[in-house]
Amino acid sequence: MTARRSRRLFFLVPCLLATVRAAAAPAPPAPGRLGHDVVPTFEAVRLTVDPTQPEFSGTAHVELRVAAPVSTFSFHAEGPVISSLRLQGATGQVSARQSPAGRGLVRVEADRPLASGDYTLDVEFKAPFDPHAVGLYRTRAGADWYAFTQFEATDARRAFPCWDEPSFKIPYQVTVLVPPAAVAVSNTPIESDTPAGALKQVVFKRTPPLPSYLLALAIGPFETVPIPGLSVPGRVVTVKGASGLAGEAARVTPSLVSTLEKYFGRAYPFEKLDLIAVPEYWPGAMENAGAITFADQILLVDPAAGGVAQRRLLIEVTAHELAHMWFGDLVTMAWWDDLWLNESFASWMGDKVTQEAFPDTDVEVRSVEGTQRAMNTDARLTTRAMRQPVEAMDNLLQAADELAYQKGEAVLGMFESWMGPAVFQKGIRDYLAAHEWRNAAAEDLWKALSAASGKDVGHAMGTFLDQPGVPLVTAELLEGGKSVRLTQQRFVRAGAAAPPQLWQVPVAIKYSDGAATQTRTVLLTARTQDVKLDVANPPIVWIHPSAGERGYYRWSEARPLLTTMADQAATRLDRRERVGFVSNLAALLDAGVLHGGDFFRLLGSFASDPEPLVVSAVVTALDEVKVAIVTPEARPAFATYVRRTLGRALERLGPTARPGEPEAVAALRPALLWWVAVEGEDVRLQAYAREVAQAYLSGVGHVDPAVTGAALEIAAATTGDRAFFEAIKKKLETEKVPAERARLFAALGRFRDPRLAEDALGMPGRTFQEGAALTKAMSSSAEGSERVFAWFREHYDELSGRLPPMFLAFLPGSALGQTCSEERLAAVEKFFGDPRRNVAGTDKELAMRAEEVHDCLALRAREGGSAAAYLKAADPR
Repeated sequence: MTARRSRRLFFLVPCLLATVRAAAAPAPPAPGRLGHDVVPTFEAVRLTVDPTQPEFSGTAHVELRVAAPVSTFSFHAEGPVISSLRLQGATGQVSARQSPAGRGLVRVEADRPLASGDYTLDVEFKAPFDPHAVGLYRTRAGADWYAFTQFEATDARRAFPCWDEPSFKIPYQVTVLVPPAAVAVSNTPIESDTPAGALKQVVFKRTPPLPSYLLALAIGPFETVPIPGLSVPGRVVTVKGASGLAGEAARVTPSLVSTLEKYFGRAYPFEKLDLIAVPEYWPGAMENAGAITFADQILLVDPAAGGVAQRRLLIEVTAHELAHMWFGDLVTMAWWDDLWLNESFASWMGDKVTQEAFPDTDVEVRSVEGTQRAMNTDARLTTRAMRQPVEAMDNLLQAADELAYQKGEAVLGMFESWMGPAVFQKGIRDYLAAHEWRNAAAEDLWKALSAASGKDVGHAMGTFLDQPGVPLVTAELLEGGKSVRLTQQRFVRAGAAAPPQLWQVPVAIKYSDGAATQTRTVLLTARTQDVKLDVANPPIVWIHPSAGERGYYRWSEARPLLTTMADQAATRLDRRERVGFVSNLAALLDAGVLHGGDFFRLLGSFASDPEPLVVSAVVTALDEVKVAIVTPEARPAFATYVRRTLGRALERLGPTARPGEPEAVAALRPALLWWVAVEGEDVRLQAYAREVAQAYLSGVGHVDPAVTGAALEIAAATTGDRAFFEAIKKKLETEKVPAERARLFAALGRFRDPRLAEDALGMPGRTFQEGAALTKAMSSSAEGSERVFAWFREHYDELSGRLPPMFLAFLPGSALGQTCSEERLAAVEKFFGDPRRNVAGTDKELAMRAEEVHDCLALRAREGGSAAAYLKAADPR
């Protein structure tokens, strides 16, 4: 599943805990887990599914193996109402009955202990389609109804009886009875398709061993587009009328698959590959074996209107999900303790193959900002250890965050650099070969990597996985300039206190004696460690403690060295290092190492960098701190600063696309337009944005698709009136392209007029993705987030009836938005802390958001004055 760049787009709902009563007193299962005395070895599922109806029905035939005598066992079923249950053994039918076990379990009770051996279990059931777009659910697109599934992590049990845990990895065979005109898609190719009365019966081939969460089903009047150039048959599957948007996905997928096959040294592991565009899909994407599902706005790209950002998102998300076909599907985690590893590896591997197959995406450099976001999260006292026991599954979504994705990716990349890429690759290949079609744990991967490298990889990596936080590495040149002293401590924001911690940090040091530049990597294991550097002409004149920006650690050094390096960054540091340097400046401001005025001064020098990705990092750094340290009194001077720095960068790029310009330029332009027009209060750009937006809405003239979204949002935020609002609504009435609709909803979220904002929030018929685009845009301002919060309060019951339950825990973040207000925080805590709305995970979310608000207020108090003084002094007015 993908969680990046969004975030958070994911999964999971309340868990159903398991209990087993054993006659022979075997070892009890782990808390919250099914036992292994009775295990499935194969399951055949037969479903009758008509998406136009409110419910479906089915049967499950399960082959069981009893390992030890028991008189009861349990399986999962939440939603299916069981009408018949039959247990058969070698000597015939066993008298058994079902009884409620609570929390979504069904307990089978036999009239006598079951002897060891093989049995079959047959269950008949019916169930309603799930209303929250999980399990087996239905949705309407145009005039047609469709059915889809989303099972990760504990929602297969909502569709049919099963052993819904990843360690039960078995073959399945799926059969569906569907309307004659429907197309049915599952994990495997179709074995037979025959009439069955008023319906038709579609039998899919038996799957290889899979956990239940990786099964998939899609039913409806689909259109398909072939994907040529794969090692197996492949298609893009869309709802009716959308196949014209599938060309880009069909184009990029073969290169990604072949690059993955090359890295892993083995063919794509399944018989076919379908990429399925789903119109109502909150996770973003899901790695179902052979049948990957995507939110349609990610997978479908309008060839005439799709911009650079959308194409990049398509490539990167597809690469992430395809990486899971080997790491997660071929070899599956034994339990959700290793969810972080599943997603970390797919993020790391996905970016690696994206860079190789499509180097213009520059993902190798852009991933640095993802690492920085993870370190921002990890700097908070409310952060968590990446690897920890998962016992309660009531909101596993909170474990699928920046740490599981971006921190994990960075840690894997850091240790790959330490071990060497070829050695790391050998360890990965050995791991897959040893555990193919089975389950494995993180320890199995560390064992393979340690064997390949001859190093204790697991112990060193464990210091990053088993404790919270991110290290701060300080580099100090020693007298004589021939060596450096490295010191580590936990990085925290100024005024915070954390217990002492130690990591084993592969520190890559880049240094120069003025003539030659060299790099050396050392494993920092102690609090303080002196490292002698090889220099022909001492002393060392500059040193960078994070060569290549490959490490997962913050860094610092003496102020003169920091200033010198900033001034010479364009010639001394590579692109990754410069992006990391900018982000690290914002972190040093948080830590109290850098003052507000110094931050703005140093950041300004990077705004003139010729590399667009470095300028993009400047935009990100400003966005992270503006709410805290730009006081209302300093707002005019800040606008001048933005025009002087980012405005000049925009002048170099130009407001419209130029023939042959790099992708990085086209990707940066929308952010610069927004910042200079809105934060920089540039009235000329505001007028330009209104012209571009009007041309797009009227369909008159050519509009650069890369800047359309920015133009719409700028016009809405600065000159948006009722006429412009109605023009966007009118465009939505006929717009069918998912990404374009999301873009229009985001623009609706930018209107400042309270009446227009209320009208936008009240618009009916939005998909999950469209509603998220609207509220995300609106929550980006203090006044907008207050409106979102008010709407949440008024419509909470409606939201709880539609959103997947685990998403409700994240509403406090949207309600707070970008604000430094104790009053707003208190109101949000009061509303969501009410037991009627305090769903699982809410307390944790509130604690994290409260720390953000308090940190924001502390930073404002500490550095607001310094920042204001610098901005006003630099303002020529």
